[in-house]
Formats: sequence, structure tokens, C-alpha cells
Amino acid sequence: MDKYLYGASVQGIQDFIFKTNKLQEIVGSSEIVKKIEENFLTFSKYKEEDKNILLKAAGNIKATFEEGSNLENVVKYFAKSIEKDAYGITVSQAVIKISGDYPTEEEFQDLDKKLKIQRNKPSIPIDMSLNIMQLNPATSKPVSKRETKGKDEILLDKASEQKRVAFPKESQFKELSDLSNGKNKIAVIHADGNGLGKLVPKLKEKLSSFSIKLDKATREAFKDAKTDGMKIREVILGGDDLTVICDANEALGFTQRYLENFEKNTANIKELEGFTTKLTACAGIAYTNEKYPFHYAVSLAESLCSQSKNHSNRKASCLMFHNIQSSNFQTWSKFVEDELTISNDKEEIYCDFGPYYLDKNSGQPLISNFLKSVGAYACDGSPISRLRNWLTELGKSSVYSENLLKRINKMLEQSNDWNCEIMERNLENLNENLSNEKLIIEKDGKLKTPIYDILQILSVTEAK
Repeated sequence: MDKYLYGASVQGIQDFIFKTNKLQEIVGSSEIVKKIEENFLTFSKYKEEDKNILLKAAGNIKATFEEGSNLENVVKYFAKSIEKDAYGITVSQAVIKISGDYPTEEEFQDLDKKLKIQRNKPSIPIDMSLNIMQLNPATSKPVSKRETKGKDEILLDKASEQKRVAFPKESQFKELSDLSNGKNKIAVIHADGNGLGKLVPKLKEKLSSFSIKLDKATREAFKDAKTDGMKIREVILGGDDLTVICDANEALGFTQRYLENFEKNTANIKELEGFTTKLTACAGIAYTNEKYPFHYAVSLAESLCSQSKNHSNRKASCLMFHNIQSSNFQTWSKFVEDELTISNDKEEIYCDFGPYYLDKNSGQPLISNFLKSVGAYACDGSPISRLRNWLTELGKSSVYSENLLKRINKMLEQSNDWNCEIMERNLENLNENLSNEKLIIEKDGKLKTPIYDILQILSVTEAK
């Protein structure tokens, strides 16, 4: 009996979820996306832990079908049902015949090639508009419904309407302001596992059970990383993917705990034996004002995650972060060029000191040591305002900035308000070449300083 490998790739999930800054619509779209997997089970007639389902998470589905099964039903109706229930999402599908019970690496690659071809074919949106139609100013999509809120009239397109209907009424958080801290700052965190693309084709008959256990490991890592009373809302959670919105005060600590839990949980997945001892993950954190266009913040978080992956060669867990202060986001390299490069009469100094790593054997700055340095600079009497002046002087003259740093340290030595020795040890733990007198070192082939990162965190969070 012939056997087939089916693949589905869901595009536009991020854009669908983060099209507006309305938390109700963000959460509602997240709930709609969760049902994609349920819909696949409905049309395939498979059960949750069916061994024929090889992968089912984050808009990525791979499954095997025998001749005469429900494959034809899936191809005909699954994508249509998703696109009808979630205006703005498109689904690409591909099917190949396989030679055995389980796909080979070459067959997985062949399926992925066909999916890429399908993704590149233009699709006609269901909610396309004509010039005579009134548009929702927030999304530029045709209005399908009007709601009144007090004296205001709210215009909704079909996708916005679907999201509001899907929003769980019992949800604790209804507005982004419910998640922000006292400085009106929130954080968007995106985390992704390392090396899954190369690992998945090698697992063969272990892939189905691995996929289920990985999803469970990710969900438990998220659950255990939360603290009591933490203001956080998961948006994408499954497979090896995590995207959450949370209080800016909690973002770094939560991400550190999540990465630790992810490594610990995946170390218990028996299907990884013979391949690796555990999985690692990288993360990006975008700090932003609650009113900032949300899709820019999500794009930045994803870009920071990618930068972390590239720096670690997808082998170690680490994170990068950035506080958005400009009006829009183009690329991370543009941020580095415009905001994180200080040029003076003598040299160029870069302020992107990260990524910050989880493993002390990495030889890189650790998340834990960075948090200790932030805590030390948050103490009363610390020279944070003077160090902001030092960064400003650094952009004018290397000599003036060096003299200013000497004066800062001299004043601190004579003051009883702040413990210089503690800060010295924290800086040395961050990098052995750092000290109160030496805040610029060579790292990654460039001159870099961690002070900008420390000041970033202090500016977006509230001291405890």
C-alpha cells in the first residue's frame, strides 16, 4: 500500500496576531491560531498522539497518510477552513510519495522544497477591498461590523471581528496597559529552539513522540518560569516556539528561567539519545511603550533572537535585548548603526555588548552576572546619571571621556553611599577585563561597553 508525506505551512501568523495594539485582538487571534492544530485533527481523523503525526506546532504540520485514508479530505478542506476562520492567514500544502513507513532526510527535503514553491505563489486575500468600501483605519481592511463604545463608533474588519469573538471573556488582562509597569513599559519576548531544522529529519520513527514531548517541555518551561502574580500573557506557545508579552520589570528574569527550564526539560526527552544530551534555545526581548506599533516590537524581538542564534552558532542558550526609542524598526543592523555605535576623534565603540549566555562554560557574558551588575547600579548612590554623561562625552572626545571617568571613580572612592568594590567584582564577573576604570574592552573583534545595556534596563524597569 502506497504511503504519503503531507506538509502544511501556515503563513502570516505573526502579522495576523500583531496587526493592532488591541490586547483583546492579539489574545483572540492567538486563540484562533491554537485551533489550527485541532482543525487538522478533525479533517485527518487522527487523534492527538497518533504516530502518523510527525510534527504539529507553530503553524508547521507534517504527517504520513496511507493510500485510501483521509489525505484527500485534508488537502481539499483543511486550508479552506483555516483561511475562512482567520482572515489574513494563508496555508500552503504539499504531498509527496515516500518509499517506506517513515520519510528519509531526502524526502523531508523534497517536501520542504515543494512547500517553498507553494509559499511563493501569490494568493488572493478573502477580505480584499474595492475603492467604494469603507476601511478600518487601523488595518486598512474593509469594514464588516460597527460597534459603539460610549460616544465612539468602532469600525471592525472581518479579521478584527473574528479575533474579538475568540477573545476569552475570563481573561485577566484586557488591555496592554494591564501588562505594563509603572513606567508604561512592556516587553515582547520571542524564544526559539536551536538546531531543530537539522535534527527533525534524523529522528525518523522517533519524530512523532519527540514532537509531543518537545511541545510539553516548552509549555512546562513557560509555566515554571512564571512567578506568582506575574503580569504576562502567552501569545504563541508550542513546539519549540515562545512569544509572550509581559511587564518590563520581569522580562529578563523570566527569560533566564525559561531558558534554564527548556534545557532541563529537553534533557529528559529519551528520543534525543544518540543525537544530543539536551536542546538549547535563544531569545530576543524588545522593550517598548505600550502604545508603540506592536508589529515593530515583535519584528525586533525575532531579529534579536536570530542575532543570538548566529552568535552562538545555534549551540548555546543566550539572549539579546533592546529598548526601542526610535519611531520605527527597520533592521537590527540599522539600530546598531544609528543608535548603538559611538564615534569620536579616536575610535568607534559599540554598545551591543550581548548576547548574554546561560552556560558559564561558554566563555561569554552570563545573564546571571549581568543581572547582578544591573542590581548593583540600581543601588542608592550609584553613578548612573554620571555614566550617561560619560557616554555622551564618549561621542565627542576619547580624552574628555577618559578624564570624566577618572573623576567619577575618584568621587565614588571618597563617598560612603556606594560600594565600589562590589561593582568592581560584578564587572569582572561579566568579563575579566572590565573594571570601574575600564568600561570599554575588545569583544567580538570590536571595542564594546556594557554600560549602555545596564542603563537600558535601569531606564525601562522600576528598582526593587
